[in-house]
Amino acid sequence: MSTPTRAILWDMDGTLIDSEPAHEAAFDSALRETGLTVPESLHADLLGASGDTVFAALQEATGTPLSLADWTRLKHRHFEHHARAITRLPAAALAERLAARGVPMALVSNSTAEEVAFCLRTTGLDTLLTTIVTRADVSQGKPAPEGYLLAARRLGVAPQQCLVVEDSPTGAAAGCAAGMQVIYHPQFPDPSPPPGARYVAPDQPPVPLIETFLTQKDPL
Repeated sequence: MSTPTRAILWDMDGTLIDSEPAHEAAFDSALRETGLTVPESLHADLLGASGDTVFAALQEATGTPLSLADWTRLKHRHFEHHARAITRLPAAALAERLAARGVPMALVSNSTAEEVAFCLRTTGLDTLLTTIVTRADVSQGKPAPEGYLLAARRLGVAPQQCLVVEDSPTGAAAGCAAGMQVIYHPQFPDPSPPPGARYVAPDQPPVPLIETFLTQKDPL
């Protein structure tokens, strides 16, 4: 019996590209423009969270009268200004090699559709990943499983035949909740990785686990 079709579902920020410096700079610049002050750790504590979740925390911390739409437009303007800080991570080269082999792949992000399109264009990945799920496509962002389940449906691959590659506990939780196999590959060591995901340390490549997933009948 042949191995069933399997797919790789990639997170974007912190997995394929390093956009966190640009996001942090844009967040700080937007705060300065509006005169808002937040706890120093607020942005870092929300790693992997969707824009609406970040805004809810911002609103709670500051009581800002800005709407979500206003804040999103303001932050994106600053985000584009800091585009030079957006770079590819090593996983992007792996994604290119897998695409050349015809492996089904999708991108699932908690970012807005505008941010995803901008980041993919900026890093030259816009022609590589054409099946894309953003926060605008789902009613609930990560850690809810909706985005990953939608990506599997769009690819025509069963959830149990999908491997999620994530850098944040929030994203890893979404993949696990979707009933998918998950590689948790953060940018910094994590002494308490999320349960249910395979932890790959920052200094270790996820390639062996991905190849095992694609070629062997048994799960990881």
